[in-house]
Amino acid sequence: MKSKSMNLTPHKSFPLKLENTFKIISIALLLMSFNLNAAELSEKIASCTQALNQGDINKAATISADILKSEANNRDGLLCKGRALGAQGNYKEALNAFEQGVTQSKQPFEQIIAYLLIGNLHKDNKQYPSALASYEKSLAICLQQNNQKYTHINYLLIGETYALNNDLNAAISNYKLSEKIAMNDNERADSQERLANTYSTLGQHDLAIENQIRAVLLQRRSGTLDQNANAMLEMARIYMAAREYQNAERAYGKLGQFAKENGGAYYEAKANIGNAQAKLALGDTATAKTLIADAQKTATSIGANDLLTEINLLQSKL
Repeated sequence: MKSKSMNLTPHKSFPLKLENTFKIISIALLLMSFNLNAAELSEKIASCTQALNQGDINKAATISADILKSEANNRDGLLCKGRALGAQGNYKEALNAFEQGVTQSKQPFEQIIAYLLIGNLHKDNKQYPSALASYEKSLAICLQQNNQKYTHINYLLIGETYALNNDLNAAISNYKLSEKIAMNDNERADSQERLANTYSTLGQHDLAIENQIRAVLLQRRSGTLDQNANAMLEMARIYMAAREYQNAERAYGKLGQFAKENGGAYYEAKANIGNAQAKLALGDTATAKTLIADAQKTATSIGANDLLTEINLLQSKL
């Protein structure tokens, strides 16, 4: 484990963490393409999915157009077109493509995926009631088919949508449902982290700490290096929000040590920034300045401009 380097990327917000959902959906679309008779059409569908996964939206749009020229009602082509249009910001056209894709979805699992994609489109465009309605359709089919994996995903997405719409209690209810049916430690950790974040937003710090501690332990057991680091970082942030500065100080210290041992310079700098803030809250300005200087040196060496901006703001308050 110590020989691996951690990704030097910022801590992502929870809505971005469901990027794995899109990977699962992409895999599902790819697998379904093998049911087509024409090998060439199957190859185009695979290429369209690959282009979407690589962020080459224009290529995906071109390929989906080619697919639909060959077969106007091809379900996978319609869904790929919808995803490409959605990524380009063409909300109405994307929705039209997805709705046609629903019509062509004959099997329950196909319908689960189609309604999920429509929900994601609505959510990304802040049409939260419509997003919830689509996710609920997907969820209903999941429950009917006893599809535990996608039931979990739907509960997370429904919870996330409620959170984005500032209905935090409804978000918590759905995150709890997702945690109950989680199939492994990674899924349980995701649910716990979302619960912790939402409780923290509500100012219910004891519950936030309780859930995040569980998440940290789960990530320690089964998570990647980045997942571990992000869980520890969020633990420290929650302690800061609760004004438990000594606990935050210890949490940042553990993160810094973990990052140093595993080659995560970004997280090491991030830990020093957070630790400096905890020290300032405890009245230890001298140590805070030393930590800020160390963080600045590390951030400069790896070209982490976002951290340098954060450091400059912190220095202006000294």
